Amino acid sequence: MYKRQYFKGRFFYIITTLALIFTIVPTVLSSMGLGFIFRDMVGVVLTPAQKLFNYATEGIDGFVSYFYKFDELVEENTRLREEVSSLQTKIYDSAEVEEMYNWMSDFLEMKMAHNDFQFLAATVTGRESGNYSKILTLDVGSGAGVSVGMPIITAEGIVGQVTEVGYNWSKVTTIIEANSSVGAYIEKTKDAGICSGSFALSANGMLEMLYLPADAKVEVGDRVLSTGYGSIYPRGLVVGYIEEVALNDYSRSLDVKVKTAVNLSEITNVMVITKFEQVSE
Repeated sequence: MYKRQYFKGRFFYIITTLALIFTIVPTVLSSMGLGFIFRDMVGVVLTPAQKLFNYATEGIDGFVSYFYKFDELVEENTRLREEVSSLQTKIYDSAEVEEMYNWMSDFLEMKMAHNDFQFLAATVTGRESGNYSKILTLDVGSGAGVSVGMPIITAEGIVGQVTEVGYNWSKVTTIIEANSSVGAYIEKTKDAGICSGSFALSANGMLEMLYLPADAKVEVGDRVLSTGYGSIYPRGLVVGYIEEVALNDYSRSLDVKVKTAVNLSEITNVMVITKFEQVSE
């Protein structure tokens, strides 16, 4: 309590003294014609204080300005991110439109080349895991007229056949499945055989072509087409291309490996052939 009163007294004394100095001294000096001395004294005292005030003001202005600029940078960054996102969406949409355009073009070309075919467009909605899919799921089923045994193709060639059907879905066993087979012939030489799925080759998207004579003029790169025999696949569809050729000394026949024309691990759109003219054996 005593200390508080002491400091209050001291503060009152200082304020009173300063008030008297700034009231009396100017008057006395002015009457003596020395008012300029007081003005100089005030200038000496106030100038540093004024500079300090100016520095503080500039610092505050700079601080506030920094935050305004920071907000502007944040807004600009957000705007740029939105523009990049918009451009990415447009690029994706453009690629999707281009893919659909190419798909429709292929569909029309197939229809013109095979006017006896009746098609149904479908999308792959599921597939087995692995390098190459042996079983695919489509988004069409019995409700759209799909039935077991119908061939599945793309513009590149044969995919497989329908082996299971639901109302709005179907399962497709691809031609690389071990139990699958396609009557086939080599387009250039007309030598015929059977392209069969093989467990050992399926991981690489390949088939083995059986029953070719040893003297068949087979070369790597030759195109292999479907014969149309067996009532599963129409004649003239691309099965694949010769990948390897070797002579089997035991059977005196050729061991031929065929790479599928269709990349079964990447296809997204296919065609279901619901009707076609079968070849008479």
